[in-house]
Amino acid sequence: MSYEQYHALWLCCVVTDNAVKRRLLKAFGTPSGVYTASPEELRERGNIPPESEKKLLSSRTSAYCDRLLHRLEKDGIRFVWHEDTEYPVRLREIPDPPLGLFMQGAFSDKKCEVAVAVVGTRRSSPYGEFVAKQFGQGFAEAGVPVVSGLAMGIDAAVHKGCLTGDGFPIAVLGSGIGTPYPRDNALLYRSVADRGVIVSEYGPGVPALPHHFPHRNRLISGLSDGVVVVEAQEKSGTIITVDRALDQGKSVYVVPGRVTDRNSIGCNQLIREGAQLVTSPGEVLADLVAHTGAMLRTEEEDGQIRMVTAEEPDHTRRNASEKNTKKPLASDEKIVYAFLRLSPKHFDQLIWESGLTPSELTNALYRLEREGLIVRLTGGCYSVRDTGRTDR
Repeated sequence: MSYEQYHALWLCCVVTDNAVKRRLLKAFGTPSGVYTASPEELRERGNIPPESEKKLLSSRTSAYCDRLLHRLEKDGIRFVWHEDTEYPVRLREIPDPPLGLFMQGAFSDKKCEVAVAVVGTRRSSPYGEFVAKQFGQGFAEAGVPVVSGLAMGIDAAVHKGCLTGDGFPIAVLGSGIGTPYPRDNALLYRSVADRGVIVSEYGPGVPALPHHFPHRNRLISGLSDGVVVVEAQEKSGTIITVDRALDQGKSVYVVPGRVTDRNSIGCNQLIREGAQLVTSPGEVLADLVAHTGAMLRTEEEDGQIRMVTAEEPDHTRRNASEKNTKKPLASDEKIVYAFLRLSPKHFDQLIWESGLTPSELTNALYRLEREGLIVRLTGGCYSVRDTGRTDR
């Protein structure tokens, strides 16, 4: 680690407010400039609160920084400065991107080309948790990373569903990296870190303070292509996430709720204001296919279905003559075919997963069967036929 990275780590662990860090960098140029500034310079040019100045001065010791490095290495945590190549591309594009990030797990931009956030209330109902888990699992089975906040309620249910679907969960914390919040989520935290990634702009030991969570929400929406809301009260952090998503130009999807349920007031209000009503993961996937240029594709090396951007080189572009002789699949056919690549499925299960109407699904199945891509099994089930075709 270079001196500049060393001092950037120090700055991001000592100062939690992104605005204060930006003021210091504007005054002193680099993290090393902040680290070496005299008390008088910090006071006169830093324009920072007295408590921040005191923390900066008391922590400028090699012993403090060495303890930080030891903690990160011990827990497998990576620190990423905003100028590093490992910094997520998506977050560079949002208003007020964090200057530094802490990550626990295996994040890569390639793995997260298309991602969906699912958020909702912490005081969730059993029904809300069931729906959130189904959405998390549905996205995971389609190879789409799932972003949420790892809080109680809907967040936890979403991550559990994603893990059940053998997907890639992305958890964004409102507390310091390495510390589950709440503590009841300790096992879930470890599972997400092992199979996905934990992200926080707060260093080890930073408590989960109330004002951290609104700031965290801009990262949840920033890492995703769209935000799905499952149960939200009239005034809640979920609505803040939606506001951040709209500011960032992201799509917002809402699961409707009962008019007598307080957990549905926020959801139903969002629908009245123009958010897209959805009842299944497939409806969200279909919208992403239609509006973001994304498509579903099967990975040759492991058979995994994943969503990719249309700009990415695909199997279909490798052989121009084959591309010209094969009729491309329509978006609904791609979705149905992708789900059938996972496993044979009954018609009713495809209705739930794809989000298509019965008539749309029937037409898509008929066209796929006519093309020789799928076969009809007994009992209303369908399965793919191995034809060697690669244009999913």
